[in-house]
Amino acid sequence: MNVTERVAYLRGLLEGMELDTDKKEGKVWKAVVSVLEEFVESITDLEQQNAALSEELDDIYEELSVIEENFLDDDDDEFFDDEDEPLYQVICPTCNEVIYMDDDLLSEGCIVCPACGEELEFDLSDLTDEDLAESIIESVENPQEDS
Repeated sequence: MNVTERVAYLRGLLEGMELDTDKKEGKVWKAVVSVLEEFVESITDLEQQNAALSEELDDIYEELSVIEENFLDDDDDEFFDDEDEPLYQVICPTCNEVIYMDDDLLSEGCIVCPACGEELEFDLSDLTDEDLAESIIESVENPQEDS
């Protein structure tokens, strides 16, 4: 028997005893059962809200799992876009803004940081694909200036 059923049973017992609710004892028992019924309502509402939040949380975990599968690779500095092209994470040395770039943007050799306007230059000559992500971060932290 759940709490709702038990309080309903107490209500039935109270009514079956035919207590005079105009007397002190009858008033007390009627008030106690009334308070218990309010508790049951509150508990039922909380259980429903908890179930709804739990479902929403499960949905969020599922969506996060899909995002992780689609965008994250074993290398923390490399992500993938919708076409499975690698995206490289670069941190601006001036403002520490995280910038994501694909191969086309990297091949241009330089970009302007969208946060602070600092020009970031990349020297990608003589790099293999394996060295690319690691070297990009190093070159951004120590940009080479053209003379």
